[in-house]
Amino acid sequence: MTYLSKVPVLYARAAITFIAIGCFSHLGLAAMTEQFITYTVQPGDTLQALSRKLLTDPSQWKSVAKLNGMKNPNFIRPGQVIEVPRSLLSFQKQPVVATPGKVISVQGDATMGGAPLAVGAAVPEGAALKTGENSSLVVELGDGSRVQLMPTTLANVVTQRGYALRDPGSSASTTWFSGAIRLVSGVIDTLAEKRAKRLTPLEVSTPTSLVGIRGTQFRVAYEDPTTGAARTEVLEGKVVSENTKQNVRADVGGGFGAVMSPNSREIKVVALLPALPESSLAAEVQRPRDGSAANWQVGSLAGASAYRAQLATDAEFFKLQTDIKSPTPSINVASVANGVYYARVRGIDAAGIEGYNAVKRIEIKTIPLAPVTLIWPGEVAIGAAAAFTPEGLLLRVFNKSVDAPQQLTIQVAQDAGLTSVVQTLPLAADGSVLLKGLKAGERYYVRINGSSQGQTAGSQVYVMDIPSDWGATVFDMAQALQRQR
Repeated sequence: MTYLSKVPVLYARAAITFIAIGCFSHLGLAAMTEQFITYTVQPGDTLQALSRKLLTDPSQWKSVAKLNGMKNPNFIRPGQVIEVPRSLLSFQKQPVVATPGKVISVQGDATMGGAPLAVGAAVPEGAALKTGENSSLVVELGDGSRVQLMPTTLANVVTQRGYALRDPGSSASTTWFSGAIRLVSGVIDTLAEKRAKRLTPLEVSTPTSLVGIRGTQFRVAYEDPTTGAARTEVLEGKVVSENTKQNVRADVGGGFGAVMSPNSREIKVVALLPALPESSLAAEVQRPRDGSAANWQVGSLAGASAYRAQLATDAEFFKLQTDIKSPTPSINVASVANGVYYARVRGIDAAGIEGYNAVKRIEIKTIPLAPVTLIWPGEVAIGAAAAFTPEGLLLRVFNKSVDAPQQLTIQVAQDAGLTSVVQTLPLAADGSVLLKGLKAGERYYVRINGSSQGQTAGSQVYVMDIPSDWGATVFDMAQALQRQR
């Protein structure tokens, strides 16, 4: 044991680290967001000597002793860890360093102060950020943390600054970050930089709540101004959630979430729903030819009253294409064009708290045209059927002997002599071709050129009449091509 009357501390032996710590029950609510240093006691150290070197007012060593729960403040021992409030340190006031953020991803309609944003744009303190429907924005703050504004979100960068703090007994300095985001409406996903040195916890506030981040990955949502309820979901780390209307707080650790209502003092912390099994997520979404729906089947999850699905073109989900809430595990993604996407889905419990993501790469495609065999005597044994798709008219040409024609191209014109060809396209291996720009109620003339199974095509011109209600009530033509009379 080392008594208070012993030799003062030598800073060459000191081990000092700044940390953001949790709530000390004996300090009350005011200490929840206090910043501390930790000091590991070395042989020869005394608490009073440390106070003279570290504190603005050395008499505050009694407060330090109380903070650390020392029943007998007359001694400290080597190896003991002492926590000292940042507010008591002698180097409290230091120069402010500008630490602007930057845009690292833009998808769709994203603005700052009403002006469109581009990747690389600086995001200063005070910036007003906004995303439109099916749009998203990712900003990297000055400390390296990343904040993603989900679709239809409005947020303000309230503070974003660094403080150059001189190390005791040294001319060296280290920049410590202080930042705060104001979520006006919508949802933000945050990946806080683990290595950041924080003068104050990174904060996210809403009109009715305040979240002080000691975590690393979390969501904050304020989606219903009518009720004023806000929620947070912590995937990793820890946050302090405060109901600013009721002046109550709760710790929310990794794997838990909470809803804060301005009309209730209770902050109920509940476990997040687990991720759906990847095996339950369909890898393919088939779109009906009328384009009315494209349902992604994700399987049911115990405890889920709804589901949230997001599709993106990148694995980080920065380039969101859609953000959908569905009351069932059959999620309609018809608003997204055919293609391959990264998709994630999570369950939503009865309180509205969203759980862990399940991720799968999926493909959306139109249901293929069923094969139909037509034979026209005296001509190359070919026939055709057509189907409506949102992208255009899907025509499939086939013959009697094989399902897949070879070396064929199709010409489409609006005159019988094909003097003004509007499209010339090769047929795919399955005999299909997507004709874009054709109009309902119009007549087109078609010729198949090339060879199939040793037969030559090209002499016969066919008529294709597109019904006037094509794509409205009519979606298929079993005999799309008729011989020209």
